[in-house]
Amino acid sequence: MSALLNRLRRPVDASTSGVRRVGAMVVDAFIVLESLVVALLFRFDAQVPEEFWTRFWPFAAFSAVVFVVLLFESGVYRNVLRYTGVYQGVRVASATMFAAGILIIANLGTDLVWSRPVPLSVILVGAVLAFVQLVVVRLYPRVFYELSLREIRQTSQRALIVGAGESGVSLARQLWRTPDADLKPAGFVDQTDGRLRGEQIEGVPVLGGIEDIERLVVEEGVDQILIALPEASSEEIDRIWRECIKTPAEVKVVPKLTEFLGGGALRLRELQIQDLLGRQPVDIDLDQLAEFVNGKRVLVTGAGGSIGSELSRQISRLGPVRLVLHDRDESALHYLNEELSREGFASAELAVGDVTNSEKVRALFARLRPQLVFHAAAYKHVPLMELHASEAVVNNVGGTLSVTRAAGEFGAEKFINVSTDKAVHPVNVMGATKRLSEMLVRAAAEEYPETLYASVRFGNVLGSRGSVVPTFQRQIEAGGPVTVTHPEMTRYFMIISEAVSLILQAGAMADSYGIYVLEMGRPVKIVDLASKMIEVTGARGVRIKYVGLRPGEKLHETLSEESEQRAPTDHHMIFRLVPKNPPSSDLLEAAEEMAFFALSGDDEKTLELLRRAVPNYPVVESGATPEAL
Repeated sequence: MSALLNRLRRPVDASTSGVRRVGAMVVDAFIVLESLVVALLFRFDAQVPEEFWTRFWPFAAFSAVVFVVLLFESGVYRNVLRYTGVYQGVRVASATMFAAGILIIANLGTDLVWSRPVPLSVILVGAVLAFVQLVVVRLYPRVFYELSLREIRQTSQRALIVGAGESGVSLARQLWRTPDADLKPAGFVDQTDGRLRGEQIEGVPVLGGIEDIERLVVEEGVDQILIALPEASSEEIDRIWRECIKTPAEVKVVPKLTEFLGGGALRLRELQIQDLLGRQPVDIDLDQLAEFVNGKRVLVTGAGGSIGSELSRQISRLGPVRLVLHDRDESALHYLNEELSREGFASAELAVGDVTNSEKVRALFARLRPQLVFHAAAYKHVPLMELHASEAVVNNVGGTLSVTRAAGEFGAEKFINVSTDKAVHPVNVMGATKRLSEMLVRAAAEEYPETLYASVRFGNVLGSRGSVVPTFQRQIEAGGPVTVTHPEMTRYFMIISEAVSLILQAGAMADSYGIYVLEMGRPVKIVDLASKMIEVTGARGVRIKYVGLRPGEKLHETLSEESEQRAPTDHHMIFRLVPKNPPSSDLLEAAEEMAFFALSGDDEKTLELLRRAVPNYPVVESGATPEAL
């Protein structure tokens, strides 16, 4: 039986082209003729007067030609039959209505010269009959194809799909159509009010609700639980996950839209810790982003880092005419370029260099003339920068000074500086240098008014190399303990793809200088994050150990200061800050002097100048911690 079905469905796998297209036209013409004959017989109770038959056949032939021509013009014959759906049905309906209108006009026009070929009712009834049959012959290959796929599917894996909405139905349909997936939908779990229970969707039964997951896994022999709720809240995902971990089934999820940008069709992934954090779905205006980037020359500094590489990925999918990736880590650039090439973007230009070398930066800008500049090059490791303050100043301050000036001097349209929430009330060297970088961007906005300068400030990103998540993951895999600095420590978190999408969105909507801040949701307790990661991995014996605050760490981060005026933007997850106080007139001179002492390795003088330049950056006495101030 399976071999026969395989043989029968082969013709359906090819598109209707060449001989197949001509064959489809012949079948459609026959349907029109047959429909008009039936309508005529129906009109006269099968007792058609002889004179009508004489006039009928020329008119019927004309009708068949009209239908076929209009169906051809509507694009129906270019469709792949196994993917026939509502859209193709609408095309057939519009062609049928136009054809009926033409035939009615022709019928009435003929009546002015000769006798009317057929009664008007024959045209109307014939058009309805033709439409029904034209749709049926196009749906048959799709129905047969999908039924044959289900009949021949040889798989031992059964999947329970949580979510009977659009995502869940699309996932079930995709599983049926993807034999290599080695999964067969066993049923849906309805996450709503239960009205769908007992119903069938795409031939797959709705078996129960979230509270029934444990029972259904046993009764239905489920191997995998697929959570198809990409826009669900973290609370809902957490409730589902707690039911799932009671079962031996593997759990996977359908990603959010922001993880699909430039991606493929079916991308299930493992449940990740970010799915359980309190994050609202991010709405991205893809049209605005495409208009922002498409056809532009774009430069990304720090392209080898976590944020810079994700910026490069998303920008590459928006149609830049030229994308230049700048970093001093040649290996990171090489691997990023290979990744972009695999995704179909093979035209990235790699520029190995250091943003602190102002002469080479100017030469790069002079040659490339970038229109959009995303400055993501920076040192971000807080404890290390406490030990190497001069290096932090050279890179974060000197590098920003170099790139902002080059952008203005060589006519960039927009300059977007990637900042951090550690720039707010900074208590560490890294935060102070990033705050000074924001101030330098503002100074550049006044010095080069033809270039629009802005900074984008946000909290921690999950998945970055410096994120706490991979650190916890390594500790859990090693058997623990998981080290947490303080039981009350909190941080803002966002997944890296969402953060970068919002950076691009802020850059696209920015129409004047400002610090654009991303809405990070509720702060998350680090100890709660560690506990959930231990639960997700199933490593219940791993303990949590408190090790105390490290140099330069704060218990809590904030996204803005009292001295910054906050204003909404067109995007509900982005707001704009404008510092009330203008930058001091000697800011650039102070930054240059600071960079000079930093290059010479004079940490003491460098820190003295940094504290003098950055408001609210405290003077830490020997032996004190920032939290003691």
